[in-house]
Amino acid sequence: MAKWNRNTVPKCKEKDCSDEVLITVYNGYRNRVVKAVYFPYHHCTVEDMAWSMNDGIPDDWEYVEEEDTWWIPQGWYEVTDYIEDYSYAFINDKVIAWQKLPKPYENMIKQL
Repeated sequence: MAKWNRNTVPKCKEKDCSDEVLITVYNGYRNRVVKAVYFPYHHCTVEDMAWSMNDGIPDDWEYVEEEDTWWIPQGWYEVTDYIEDYSYAFINDKVIAWQKLPKPYENMIKQL
């Protein structure tokens, strides 16, 4: 079983967010576990991630004039990948800990 990591964030490659991980989030009432990624400060732009911003860029995102794009704000983003397109939602709740995703289930019974 994977170890929960506290007071750290996952490592990120240049111009990319972290790998997908599980995080424990406290919303003021209870803990819950969600799949998420982490973006460091000034590490990735909308262009780097090839994000489609059909609803427009939020007013508080910082513009990068040299690249004509916007920085993705630092923080944790919940990953939604069970629909047609991936989507990411900024997490405002307190992140308690994170761990690597477990391997997917594999049937261990061999077919005869």
